[in-house]
Amino acid sequence: MPRLPRRTALTTRATLLAVVICVLVLTLAYPLRLYLQQQAENAALAKQNAAAQARVDALKAEVGKYGDDAWVQDEARRRLHYVLPGEKTYVMPAAPSPSPAAGNGRGRSSPDEAWYSQLWSQTAP
Repeated sequence: MPRLPRRTALTTRATLLAVVICVLVLTLAYPLRLYLQQQAENAALAKQNAAAQARVDALKAEVGKYGDDAWVQDEARRRLHYVLPGEKTYVMPAAPSPSPAAGNGRGRSSPDEAWYSQLWSQTAP
């Protein structure tokens, strides 16, 4: 009895198809990884750009205040203790200052003290 050739589970076509699929997967894996990496980087940059744009908008709004004369006048009164002609100003001391013998008071002024008092105490001998 003549022996029939044995059929293998994998034919030449199936092997060739598997090799082609593996080559395609390996060929596309690196560009696909780069594409996904660039998409993640673009998303991060878009988020960073939105945060920077929000900061720019906030700074533009703050700069816009300087065009408002009432705001500038209020800031001059609050920060620099300016008064309009004809107004009376009363300055109340916040608290008694510590004596210089208690320690070197140089450069240790309270934040409630006016800017010009702080400047004078820093320059005085």
